[in-house]
Amino acid sequence: MAEGSTYDRIWSLPVLYKDPHNPYLQELAVQAQLQTQYAHGTNGDGSYGSENLSDACRWGDTEVRRFRLGLKALLFNNLKFHSLLDLYPDLTPRVYQRIAEMYFTYAPCDAFNWATGKTELKFTREQEVSSRDILPFERSQLVNMFYGGELSGTWISGKGIAGGWLYELGAYSNQRVDEFTYFQGGAMILAKTGYNYTQGSGFDYAQVEFHYLHNTDPGYAADPGDLASPLFSKCFALANDLTKGRASLATECFWGDGRGRPNVGGVTAMPSYFLMEKLQLVTTFQVAASSGDNGISLPTRYELQVPGGKTMNGDAYFAGYAGLNYYFYGHKLKVMSGVKYSHLTGGLNDFNGWTWLAGFRTMF
Repeated sequence: MAEGSTYDRIWSLPVLYKDPHNPYLQELAVQAQLQTQYAHGTNGDGSYGSENLSDACRWGDTEVRRFRLGLKALLFNNLKFHSLLDLYPDLTPRVYQRIAEMYFTYAPCDAFNWATGKTELKFTREQEVSSRDILPFERSQLVNMFYGGELSGTWISGKGIAGGWLYELGAYSNQRVDEFTYFQGGAMILAKTGYNYTQGSGFDYAQVEFHYLHNTDPGYAADPGDLASPLFSKCFALANDLTKGRASLATECFWGDGRGRPNVGGVTAMPSYFLMEKLQLVTTFQVAASSGDNGISLPTRYELQVPGGKTMNGDAYFAGYAGLNYYFYGHKLKVMSGVKYSHLTGGLNDFNGWTWLAGFRTMF
């Protein structure tokens, strides 16, 4: 999009203040995120979809996947502030729902960043890609099973070291609460290393990453109403991203130590291709298996909404997705549609379901 376009002018409105010469505050801007999506699926037991979700997260039969508002700022040239608050879709019983993310980052250079506050735990390459930029509607099932939530903690990171090395090391409370944690329960330790080997590879982008996550108290929840910490004590992920021209391929393999429950592992692949400048074909494939019975749960969004599906688990899972994304203004304004096939086996009842999805996503 050319400079000075209508889109450029609209998306510049949330910038409340900008002055690179001010030694104290260089920029202050409002940021927002809205994602809505409709889903309808069927399997042998009946139909399911977004209309089966709680009224509190829907506009009619459409799920309000994310509805967020916050601020971002640059202070003293190298101190960044980032915040996003979840809002109630109908703005009732009040406007504010909870803190999704709120943290400060001290960033004197690319090789060293230090952040502290509350953030989404970014274990796996899939989770590193923000929900604002993710290509399919949802992340893969194993990534969701390993998902730690939005946690309070501190972390350091860096990139571009010795030509292309990157790293991250963080420590977080594993207590999942709406605001900042009381640091009860256990800890989540996340370590990453990787290498950007774009130069000399023949690709426009090429990067490999290895992630390790340790949870000292799997399944911890301070109160019965709180979301529980993941049920795995040690998790590993190895990912590789490639882009060449219009085509991209992201692959990742996972493994999780269940510590008293079945271990799980799997692989995912996400090939994508720009058919035209603004129209992208997105496909995903995922295969997962567990070392014992019922180690893999059916995705809560949306397959688990099928009649009788509230306790569906198995030991093998496969899913494939194909869809189209149209970008009006990059990831800042896009529409999406696609079809997903899911198959879970090894439990009391097998699941075979087809789900059609359509959605709208925008951010400032």
